[in-house]
Amino acid sequence: MKKENLDDLAKIKNVTSIKLDVTNNNDIEEAFSLIHKQGTGLFALINNAGISIPGPLMELSDEDLQNQFNVNLLGVHRVTRKFFPILLESKGRIIMISSINGFLATPFVGPYSSSKFALEGYTDSLRCELSGFGVNVIIIQPGFVQTKLFDKGIESIKSLKKNLKGSIFEEKRLNFGKKLIEQGQHNGISAQKFGKSVLSILIKKNKKTRYIISENDLKYKFIKLLSTKMIDKQIIKEMNNPM
Repeated sequence: MKKENLDDLAKIKNVTSIKLDVTNNNDIEEAFSLIHKQGTGLFALINNAGISIPGPLMELSDEDLQNQFNVNLLGVHRVTRKFFPILLESKGRIIMISSINGFLATPFVGPYSSSKFALEGYTDSLRCELSGFGVNVIIIQPGFVQTKLFDKGIESIKSLKKNLKGSIFEEKRLNFGKKLIEQGQHNGISAQKFGKSVLSILIKKNKKTRYIISENDLKYKFIKLLSTKMIDKQIIKEMNNPM
């Protein structure tokens, strides 16, 4: 996050902004020290940091996949593990921001989907491990949310088209990836609406283990009922006719 964004947040009443790169152990230590010294305890940890590296899996470097998991899974683990003692003390809650891509894998966002599927497994294990200790573990699966993540995705697709010149994935199929990103830019819910939904979940007394927050919750609940073959068939149809 840019410094000016942190400064803007700090102007809001009762908000303290903290620079926290989930891949940087020094940042995590400093954030923990600041909160611990305040002595207020910690009501909740919301793991929302994430990146998306788009592209065909067979053209993906080891380094890119490692970077994807370093933020979206290992970053979650670093932060959650560090803050767990004070969450345990306060009987707090841990919210993981996953994605519909945590149960619906789509082409050309394989690295992102893989990291979110991994996060779902991590969260399920953690929830069971913490059963009986008073710490709630909840996973939220957003659909398209209008954030700058999609703007970065469009730029990444442009770069990919240059890098994949001559590849079997060059044209039609990359256009499908572009279509998905454009849907997120224009059809998703606003970040403000998403934030309000997360807040309402955060303060609920009786919580579910999973929540879908999207422009069409019923659509994704229905998709969960379909067979893999049926889902593949529809995705491949759209992929071959992206525009």
